[in-house]
Amino acid sequence: MNKRKKSKLGFFIVVALIIYFAYTIISQQKLLNNKKAALNAANDKYKQEQKINKDLNDEKGKVNSDEYYEKVAREQLGMVKPGEKIFVDPNK
Repeated sequence: MNKRKKSKLGFFIVVALIIYFAYTIISQQKLLNNKKAALNAANDKYKQEQKINKDLNDEKGKVNSDEYYEKVAREQLGMVKPGEKIFVDPNK
């Protein structure tokens, strides 16, 4: 009977270890999935920031051109070239 108690105790210990390892694996998988999602979000943000940086560098290169000065003068300062006719839309 002593041998039978040892085998039941050993069986329960093995089952408990299997349940523990299964629980640990499942929780680690959830954690891994969360980390992968965070990494993907960070990569997307990085790509967006790279695009913004590229656009700003392109604009920085255009700042010293005559076309840029003309664009700023027309759009932001309301200036016109000599001899140009200005049409005003009364509906705006």
